[in-house]
Amino acid sequence: MAIESLGLHEFNTKWRLSGIQKIYYNALERELGGFGSLPGKLIWPSSLTTTPEGDLVVKDSGTGQIQVFSPDGQPKQRFPYGFEPIKGLGDITCMKNGVLLVTNGTKIIQLFSKDGELIHELKSPKINWPHSYGIAVLKSNNIAVSDWNNGGKVNIIAVDWRMNAVLKTHAIEGFHRPVRVAVNKEEEMLVTEGQLFGRFQGCCIKVIDRQRSVSKTIGPQYGNKFTFENPSGVCVDNHGNVLVSDEAQNCIVMFNPDSSLCAVVATHGLQGPSGISVMEHGLLAVADCYNHRVKIFRYK
Repeated sequence: MAIESLGLHEFNTKWRLSGIQKIYYNALERELGGFGSLPGKLIWPSSLTTTPEGDLVVKDSGTGQIQVFSPDGQPKQRFPYGFEPIKGLGDITCMKNGVLLVTNGTKIIQLFSKDGELIHELKSPKINWPHSYGIAVLKSNNIAVSDWNNGGKVNIIAVDWRMNAVLKTHAIEGFHRPVRVAVNKEEEMLVTEGQLFGRFQGCCIKVIDRQRSVSKTIGPQYGNKFTFENPSGVCVDNHGNVLVSDEAQNCIVMFNPDSSLCAVVATHGLQGPSGISVMEHGLLAVADCYNHRVKIFRYK
């Protein structure tokens, strides 16, 4: 399938309503990592996030390390988080105060300072699902965690952050292998569903509204003739545009806020793109897992 053709379409001026003056395609700015276990190197980068200071934080499943890079791509530090029971499970996100939240495919959610100190391990009998995967922070400072138990759920966890204690949880059902979660300004949650048992099991993005119901599905088909095969990473920029990585198609797709427009923004050289995160100045960081790198693309 010539998926590149979706990214080379004539620019639709409706994109300007969501802050897009120009869509860049395969505009690679720089690469970080490369295979290895030394500082600055990566083996299996699976997820990433940005800090309030603009640093890029990468969770590397191959080494069990979290690596912090400066905005210009220089390695600053790294620290261990342990290993997942199944390689590649888990996610990382950053709170407004700079605290890093890490899942690794178990019930435990780790809290790290930006300097790599393990502050706390968030665990409770109320967390009764076996595997925590994707994680996102809501405006209320509650957290959303995806799990695959019984087909899959997204769990909302209310936390007393002064005591680092779980107050209550609420499960939203109706998913097929929910992978990662992103939150927009309206506090809607966008959840990627990966491939489960066959091409069209999941393979879409589901939108959870503020009433905590699934209100919309994007995919499996999008555009005129394209189909998600294994969507994984998802993030939202400051204009509400949604970016999604597809590990099977090896591409990054952008949708405007109401998903009426879409465009492929990156395909070149990607092998298993997983976690993604918006950076400043129209840049997007991609965990290019099987190439052992993080690639920074300009998308607008």
